Amino acid sequence: MPAPTSLAGQIAIITGACGGIGAATARRFVRDGAHVVCLDLRQDALDELVGQITEAGGSAVGLAGDVTDSELPARAVALAQEAFGGLDILVNNAGMGSGMVPLWEVEPETWRRDLEINLTSQFMFIRAAVPVLIERGYGRIVNTASAAGMEGHALSGPYAAAKAGVIAMTKTLGKELAQKGVVVNAIAPALIGSGMLEQPWFSGEVKRTLLERIPMGRVGEPEEVAEMVAFLSSPALTFSTGAVFDLSGGRATY
Repeated sequence: MPAPTSLAGQIAIITGACGGIGAATARRFVRDGAHVVCLDLRQDALDELVGQITEAGGSAVGLAGDVTDSELPARAVALAQEAFGGLDILVNNAGMGSGMVPLWEVEPETWRRDLEINLTSQFMFIRAAVPVLIERGYGRIVNTASAAGMEGHALSGPYAAAKAGVIAMTKTLGKELAQKGVVVNAIAPALIGSGMLEQPWFSGEVKRTLLERIPMGRVGEPEEVAEMVAFLSSPALTFSTGAVFDLSGGRATY
């Protein structure tokens, strides 16, 4: 019989937990009985999210901080252990884009910051979480990549490069952990109705151009992403690791 898809009793860390995808994932996890450590930059948003979850009978705690802070991953793992007794799942969701400019016009500091937020931060959380998961002999890691990392994206060079790095890192880590009970996969969303659409550089023209490339003809919803993340985080996923799962409404041709 297949393993259950339930997340009941599982302990998860979710970065970027107050954004559209992060909040939908946190709510999806606790609805299924998971305990969640929610990380976000904004304390007020964290207080609101955790408050809503706990008032609804869910189990969650918040930790505010910048994912580029090298000490934050260890603090998050320690909080998961102190609050809930361990760690089973890491969802590397935090990320952001920058202005729409040609690659040769990108400022070096913008390049470094984009890679730090979208790639290096995921590596740092992996570095903190994996020894704990290996010791337990079980774990699930879901890294958020992007369709931009699969196919490139004009005028979003740093973001696309970082997300391509997430994909390569996921494939590498999947191979390294393949016999240790820890499964690692990535998701590659295209246009999702999340906070990214609210960025000042994300104009109506850019949105229309991207929307035209989606055969389903609509923007994806954060809750749809959360369902995929929940499956990839569940005990039911037993023979897929180092893979990239598409969330593009049919846009992907790779």
